[in-house]
Amino acid sequence: MAAIALCAGANVMAASADWPIKPVRIVLSTTPGGGTDLVARMVGAKLSYAFKQQFIIDSKPGAGGIIADEFVSKAPADGYTLLFQSQSISVTPNMSKVPYNAITDFQPIAKLISQAFVIVAATKVPAKNLQEIVAYSKTKPGGLNAAVPGAATTLTGGLFKLVTNSNMTLVPYKGGAPASLALLAGEVDIGFMDIPSVATHISSGKVNALAVTTERRVRMIPNVPTVIEAGIPELKVEGWLGSFAPVKTPANILNRLNTEINAALRSPDVSERIYQIGGEPAQTTVAEFTRFYQAEIAKWKDVIDRGHIKLD
Repeated sequence: MAAIALCAGANVMAASADWPIKPVRIVLSTTPGGGTDLVARMVGAKLSYAFKQQFIIDSKPGAGGIIADEFVSKAPADGYTLLFQSQSISVTPNMSKVPYNAITDFQPIAKLISQAFVIVAATKVPAKNLQEIVAYSKTKPGGLNAAVPGAATTLTGGLFKLVTNSNMTLVPYKGGAPASLALLAGEVDIGFMDIPSVATHISSGKVNALAVTTERRVRMIPNVPTVIEAGIPELKVEGWLGSFAPVKTPANILNRLNTEINAALRSPDVSERIYQIGGEPAQTTVAEFTRFYQAEIAKWKDVIDRGHIKLD
């Protein structure tokens, strides 16, 4: 039995040393045309060139990312099936029963991009910074209505309520466009938004930007302070996109992928396009991204449990 096991292990090592000898599939949970698809195709093209094999995009949308996540969790751990997924992979398992274990069934490879959210106020709101918004929410009858156009912004809004004890109701919208229209019309008081959906309205003065949720200012809206500068560092939140493989994928494959993904993100054409969509290219080791991912799961479990947050 020992000899058989040794032989099997040797075969795995030999196969991983030759990797890749056939096309590699990058699974997404989004439909073509969005930011995730754009980044995946740019990075995939760089990987195809670096490894002299095709990296093919395979979209499997639906069920809040569960379909794509489950597919990759059950794929062979041979380096030929990868997952490019947003922070939803660290959130959904805390809110729904899923057919995989978010920690033990995936091996993080590298973070691809990080993205700030921006807290904006309708022009009717007599508050010009986060501290004033918190105070105003406690004096306005019924509190504030806050637009949240997605899962990540709903969680950001929920965290804001917990950290500041603000009096507000989170109002879900199906995307940034309808949420932006609601802000412009004054139907809601504030919004927790992705930056591209409101950047033009911020620059034109049609909404007031109060803070971005990351520790550094954002190149697309450089005059907007961070939550740390605004005095609420506990609200530091980032949206992100990361790469994953099935657990037990050989370490040498993971390390080679990490090296080439980081190289792709440093290339001027890729990094500039990421900045244009409101993101920032990341640079992480396998170990760094693994620690980050596990911390994200724990963080959002705590916020969801304490805030009794449900996603519509």
